[in-house]
Amino acid sequence: MDPGLLRDDLAALYPQFGVRVAHAGLVLAGPTDVELLELAAIVGEPGGVVEPGREHELLGWPEETGDAAARRFLEYTWGLREAPTAPRWRAPLAVLEGGRALGLVILAHEHDDPAGTVRTSSWLARAEQGRGLGRRVRLMLLELAFAHLGAVRAVTAAAEGNAASRRVSERCGYRETHRGTGVHGVVEVHSAVTPGVWRRRRLHDVVVDGAGPLLEAIRPF
Repeated sequence: MDPGLLRDDLAALYPQFGVRVAHAGLVLAGPTDVELLELAAIVGEPGGVVEPGREHELLGWPEETGDAAARRFLEYTWGLREAPTAPRWRAPLAVLEGGRALGLVILAHEHDDPAGTVRTSSWLARAEQGRGLGRRVRLMLLELAFAHLGAVRAVTAAAEGNAASRRVSERCGYRETHRGTGVHGVVEVHSAVTPGVWRRRRLHDVVVDGAGPLLEAIRPF
């Protein structure tokens, strides 16, 4: 089945799945089950995303491996298929290159978030890390948030020991706001970026399609 047709069917019910962000061969698009199954295989593979023994560095990451981890990932991402509203919305986007699914990003706004604030989170397959994709993907996500959805602040969090994730955030303009202790005593570093800071790091030639229906559903968030 053509993933594009599946995506159109999803977008008819959930407008966030009609969003597409592209830059120099890299695409962020609402994930169909075709891409989710590809990503689930990566999640289930020991070391597929993070070095074994360091799973705590990805906040909320399943401690299981194999089928249990794949199922947990699928159940979580299927749960993101909900109608977006101003008080709460989630927009998952698969990271695609050459038709392959390499990771997942999520742009979201929760009930207790200040007006205009979005949450950003992302992961890439371990085999794809270290070649600059993390920074590009994050800046593409901020292009959607700031230039097309009218966000005024983006926040993210990473484990204190996750130097790679924190470095990506810093390179995209995020600055630390506070720290807290999360699950299993992991110290979480929270950071934020505003449109003015992001613009100085903005990627050229990012193309965003399909944001209009999502914006209509969440305005004003």
